[in-house]
Amino acid sequence: MDDKLKQRLIGALVLIVAAVVFLPMLLSGQDETVRVEVEVPEAPVMDESKIETAAPIELPDPEPVAAMPPPAEAVDAPVPAEPVPAPVPATPPQPAPAVTAPAVTDGGNWVVQLGSFSAAANAQSLRETLVSQGYNAYTLSARVDGGEITRVFVGPLRDREAANKLRDELTKRHGMNGLVTAYDAGTGKR
Repeated sequence: MDDKLKQRLIGALVLIVAAVVFLPMLLSGQDETVRVEVEVPEAPVMDESKIETAAPIELPDPEPVAAMPPPAEAVDAPVPAEPVPAPVPATPPQPAPAVTAPAVTDGGNWVVQLGSFSAAANAQSLRETLVSQGYNAYTLSARVDGGEITRVFVGPLRDREAANKLRDELTKRHGMNGLVTAYDAGTGKR
């Protein structure tokens, strides 16, 4: 097609569309000179009379409550001393048939901390469970915020990678989330 013919067809289409859109608006027959009036009701009149206050309700005396039983002894739960607390398993874990953890050495630089306990007996119980399963577990006591806590560690291990593997194994087998920390051979602390 010729360019001039295309332009004429497009122009004709634009005029037809404009006529279809605007012609009904022009021929709708609405008269703009008609004035619309809206009737608004009058504002309500407020009653100026005094409002009486209600008499207070008298309630009967409450019945006495039976004496409450004394609270049960609180179970000594681990006190989180680090960002990752280590829960103690609810059921005694079955002894592992073989420990696949990396070899523990005396010259290691890394340990896995499994928990901090305010009761040394709970820490000792966890340590004994770990030792019976073949882990090199030990406890250390420390003073934190004026209280005595006992931490449970497994290790020391040669390198951080071995400690991370041991932590992952303890999490997978026993559900204990540990924290890998540096080990000081002189004090046994991190």
